[in-house]
Amino acid sequence: MVSDPDETLIQNIVDLPTLPQIINTLMTMLDDPDSSVRDITNVMGKDQTLVAKILKLVNSAFYAIPKRVSSVSQAIAILGFKTIKSLVLSSSIIGMFEGNDENFDYQEFWINSIGVGTISRFLILKLAGDPYSGCAAIHPDTGFVTGLLAGIGKVVMEQYCHDAFVQIIEKAKTEQIAFREAEMALVDTNYASIGYLLAKRWNLPDEVQVPIRFQDSIEECPRAFQSLAAVIALAKYLCRLKQYGQCGDFDNPPKPPKQAAVVLTLSKESLPLLTKGLAEEFEKTEAFLAVIRS
Repeated sequence: MVSDPDETLIQNIVDLPTLPQIINTLMTMLDDPDSSVRDITNVMGKDQTLVAKILKLVNSAFYAIPKRVSSVSQAIAILGFKTIKSLVLSSSIIGMFEGNDENFDYQEFWINSIGVGTISRFLILKLAGDPYSGCAAIHPDTGFVTGLLAGIGKVVMEQYCHDAFVQIIEKAKTEQIAFREAEMALVDTNYASIGYLLAKRWNLPDEVQVPIRFQDSIEECPRAFQSLAAVIALAKYLCRLKQYGQCGDFDNPPKPPKQAAVVLTLSKESLPLLTKGLAEEFEKTEAFLAVIRS
């Protein structure tokens, strides 16, 4: 069992953000194998904006489905409950967290976050055939959602603990260091723990919550969740390496996550092969973001 982290920094946050009721309902239904496609489409049909967004995402270059999908029921039949759940959650979350702060570019943050989610999904698919990586049992869309939410604690800090957040950003920028390094010097908690608490509040599964918390301390992560924590760390590194978005890290160049390579049993020789096709994945990220922003 994973104990809750210290909440010193966020003790003044009376209410962490909550998901809209319709999203909570859909998440529960999509987790239930006894739910029918008809029931899910009926509930989703109560929010036509959500329906339109889901169909745009399904028909985007992100999935590259050859034949146009014209209904939610058709999308569920093709992609399955798990994938539709990740789309419902992702489209809702990105809309919840927007801002206009001179210290923090939300557009760049979401570019990076969707990039981390997309590359996490890509890496899991690539590593699924390696029995030693631990990725065979991880659903690619679990990787996408976890990667997307990996940095969500930063926007919670920006909106609810603004003064502390600004100090962290200024220190990271001035000293050209990572957000986490500046955070450790200034505050008693960290963005990963805040992201974990938010995911817990949203009743997301442990397989999402725990890797968010241990993304920067993989060696401390419970073994059952280590592989996904390692995937997230590697996806973050690749997005930083390719300068894909900006999430408050200013160390340059970033260092490869050694512990992630150990957990995933990667060698220096295997990494270039693993990341072949990365450019196409970043193009998918842009397609995803374009739909979310429309």
